[in-house]
Amino acid sequence: MDILTVTGNGGTRGFTHGQARAAQIVEGVTALSQHLTQNGVDVPSVTDRLLRSDLAATARDYTPDLWDEVIGVAAGANVELEDIMLLTFLDEVWSFTGGLGCSVAARGLDGFIGQTMDLPIWTAGRLMVLRVQSDATPTALVMTYPGMIGLCGAGAGGLGVGVNALEQFQADSQGLAVAFITRHLLTLATLTEAEKFLTGVPHAAGQAYTVSAPDGIATWECGPGRVQLSTDTGVKECAHTNHLLDNPSNATRSSLRRLETLQQALAADGDLRSTLSRDVVLTDPKTSNAGVTFAAFAANLPADHVDFADGRTLRAGAPIWQSIYFSTNANH
Repeated sequence: MDILTVTGNGGTRGFTHGQARAAQIVEGVTALSQHLTQNGVDVPSVTDRLLRSDLAATARDYTPDLWDEVIGVAAGANVELEDIMLLTFLDEVWSFTGGLGCSVAARGLDGFIGQTMDLPIWTAGRLMVLRVQSDATPTALVMTYPGMIGLCGAGAGGLGVGVNALEQFQADSQGLAVAFITRHLLTLATLTEAEKFLTGVPHAAGQAYTVSAPDGIATWECGPGRVQLSTDTGVKECAHTNHLLDNPSNATRSSLRRLETLQQALAADGDLRSTLSRDVVLTDPKTSNAGVTFAAFAANLPADHVDFADGRTLRAGAPIWQSIYFSTNANH
């Protein structure tokens, strides 16, 4: 599995990332551009909209260290900033292309949090785990692909974050993009801190954020003009897919089926890792921009590691989980 350790401030982390994975980043930009073009998207128009939007300014205002990381990735890989923006503003670009997925489950009694990450087929085989080390915050292990600052993951302090795109929202360029919200959440330590952050920023795209922390688990459904806690206070277990729990009228059959599967596993006190490995894996894209399972992660926090599985093994029905340790000195 591709693992990259980055340290220092945002610019330094990004430059390390970009320089170390320059070839893969260029390949990813090409693959994404081809994917968009094949689905009738005018790529120059999309990049122009990204550059002219307030997405970059909002990221710079609310998460300046992470915006510096994006700039650093572009510099390290020696590619245009708009190419890295195209890779980073994933959920926001989905407002043009579709490709939703992802299944999340959390169980507070054993500190479990895990998810499948479902992405368009162009991402297949590009899994990378970023080990983000800092003197100021706990080390984080972040699922991503080269050129992207992060999708989901967990921190050494015992906080994990799973995410689900919400189909009911259109992107709003005034908001903070999902990647920056997720990565910032992974620097925090408690549900209280997570709630303060989620309710204090504008949201660029619809996304459910499930957080497992030492003080419990919770899910917030967020989008332009909306931040709503969708779990009861002190809940012991929860699951989420790709629709608002209180308004499933526009949910896809896939989203409803996957949610029911997760809820049944939780009710039966089942093996959630097995459920994520097989029962909610998306394998057969009906269209070129439909999501397939890119990867999965699972953790019982607090722990010294997080387990990741590449989507290729999941989709083949032979899941291979690999334990990635927070410490680079762990001898396992």
